[in-house]
Amino acid sequence: MSATRSSLPERYHEPWRQSFETAIFERMEPGCAVLDIGSGRHPAIPPDSRPADTAYTGLDISLEELTAAGPGAYSEAVEADASVLQEELIGRFDLVVSWQVLEHVEDLESTMANIHRYLKPGGRFVALFSGAWSLFGLINRALPDRLGSRIVDRTMKRTENNIPVFPAHYDRCSARQLDPMFVDWSGYKLTSLYNGASYFDFLPPLRHVYLLYENSIHRRQVANLATHYLIVAER
Repeated sequence: MSATRSSLPERYHEPWRQSFETAIFERMEPGCAVLDIGSGRHPAIPPDSRPADTAYTGLDISLEELTAAGPGAYSEAVEADASVLQEELIGRFDLVVSWQVLEHVEDLESTMANIHRYLKPGGRFVALFSGAWSLFGLINRALPDRLGSRIVDRTMKRTENNIPVFPAHYDRCSARQLDPMFVDWSGYKLTSLYNGASYFDFLPPLRHVYLLYENSIHRRQVANLATHYLIVAER
C-alpha cells in the first residue's frame, strides 16, 4: 500500500466492492436471471464470476458501450434509458444490479419503479452509487457538464482505465429522498458510505482538509451527506 493509501482512515482499507458483491452472491444461483442496469462495457459481475447457466441481461443507454463488453458478456443487450419502462423485461429477473450508475439517470424515481416491475416476486435489487450531497457531487453539479466530465476523467483516471464519463444528475440521490421510493418493497436497507477522498488525490493538502470534513460527518453518521450509498432491497 502506498503512503497515500496507508494515511487514510480505516474505512478506506476495506474492500470497496465487498458488501456489494456479498449481497449479490447471496442470491446468484445456477440458472438465475440477472439484469445489470447501466452495465456498458464493464458488467458489474464479470462472466467468469457468474454461476452456470446465468441469464445475464445488460441494459444501457448506449448500445456501443454494451457491444464494447465483448462476446459472452451478456446473454441479451437492451439499449434503453433506465427511466423508461421496457415492457419486455417485466417480471423476468431474480436479481437486478447496478454499480456506480444511478447518479447518472435523470429520473431516479421512475427508474426505481421500473426495477421493481422487472423483478420477480421476492427478487433482489443491489446498487451502489454516489450521493447528491457529497462534496464532489456538489462540485460536479456546479460545473458545466463538459468541464465536470473532464475533471472527473482526470482525477479518477477514467479514460486511462477505459471507462467513459457520462453526465451525473444526482436526481434524488440522498438518504432522505431515497427512503420514500421503497415503501412498496418487502425489504429495504440503505447503507451510507463515506469514501470520497480519492477525488482529491491530485492535491494532498486539499485531500487532508477534505478528510477533516468527511471524518466529522462519518463520526456523526450524517446519512444525507454520505459520499455513496449501498441499497439492498427485496421486491
